[in-house]
Amino acid sequence: MAKKFHSVVIGGGCLGIASAVSISRHLKRVNKDPSSVCLIDKRVLGGGLTARHSGIVRSANADPYAAKLAKIAADMWLNVKHIWDVELEADRFGAIWIAKKDKHGTNKKWDKLESEMRKLGVRFNKIPFDDALKLVPDFVKVNEDEVFYYEPDALQYDPAEVRRALYEAVKRSQISLMEKTEVLGFKKNSLDKISEVITSVGSFECENVINAAGAWSPTIFAKLGLAIPVSVEPVYVVNWLTSLAEKNVAMPIIADYVNRAYFRSWRDGEIHMHQPRKRAIQETSTAFAENPLAMLGADFINDPSNQAIGYSQTRVYEDISKKRFANVAQTVFSSGYRSFFDITPDLRFILGPDPKINNLCHCLGSGQAFKFAPALGEMMAEFVVDKGPLCEIGNKFSISRFDNDFMENFWKRVSGTQHSLEIEGASL
Repeated sequence: MAKKFHSVVIGGGCLGIASAVSISRHLKRVNKDPSSVCLIDKRVLGGGLTARHSGIVRSANADPYAAKLAKIAADMWLNVKHIWDVELEADRFGAIWIAKKDKHGTNKKWDKLESEMRKLGVRFNKIPFDDALKLVPDFVKVNEDEVFYYEPDALQYDPAEVRRALYEAVKRSQISLMEKTEVLGFKKNSLDKISEVITSVGSFECENVINAAGAWSPTIFAKLGLAIPVSVEPVYVVNWLTSLAEKNVAMPIIADYVNRAYFRSWRDGEIHMHQPRKRAIQETSTAFAENPLAMLGADFINDPSNQAIGYSQTRVYEDISKKRFANVAQTVFSSGYRSFFDITPDLRFILGPDPKINNLCHCLGSGQAFKFAPALGEMMAEFVVDKGPLCEIGNKFSISRFDNDFMENFWKRVSGTQHSLEIEGASL
């Protein structure tokens, strides 16, 4: 006979773990069994994209609802002991954002973002050149033709410590952990709800299912006839070894939008760098047009052949680093790897109940899972245990927005004469 759970969470990354832990705690709060939560992962906890994040928690975001949620999440990170019952220390050195000045000596786009963040209570303020100089170590190059914004509340975590803490949180919550367990299918009842999750180690009856499988979602939930619009975009990560004599461990996160790169201080005197998501719709559409997940599932992410970073990419990152760091003139390459952002067509989350299967909730981070993890975990608990204020934000990111009209308009924007093969050929 199948074991019955209140909630089965599929996906053991930071969002799946956060969801399982929060649901367990909320169940206890309403006098239900906190152990009635099952967490399933095909491999091991935190073994997918969670293992490759940069440990950056920041709130500034162009999407106002995402920014509001990020502010909530950042506050939760600092009080994570009360949510996950584990201790985690953050480096609280803030973040400096760097952009190019326009012909008016400012940057209107970023000034607008500053104004919007102020309304949401996010500290993200324009600072003069002299203040920017004081915030960064002397080996970081800043120029007077650049404009600077400071986010003092941005945090840095050690991803290895976070992964350890997440394992401990699962253990303390009495969650039934099923690692190395593959989801093979589902059973539905007469109400069109999921009644059982069928896995490689048996079936589990459930009242609710949380989809926190990220890039694995399309393959898993195709078994239910659902089309989950998630694909992946590659990103390269490099760590540069610097002199311990000159390394300033108090270096803020450097969000360099002149050279399109993020930098942060890393372990043992290293500078950790990666580039942000591509935001042009043509770039996004390529990921969905090629649709690698439809054929292979997201397992190709963990295939060893996809982990290496090539010499040419390392040199590109070296050139970028030299523009910002004076002490990288003679770099020492420490390590590098290929990671991925999971993305949706509009680069926004997919959160909350599925309109076709109402006991299925989605918790998909669209490339930003880590920094939102505590808030999204609490949101899932509110959706399936006791409704709360986070549900209102989650409803802004419902999967229902990806209807036929949305996808038709999406493809219209990246097709037609201006993006035809003939035009592409003429530009070669």
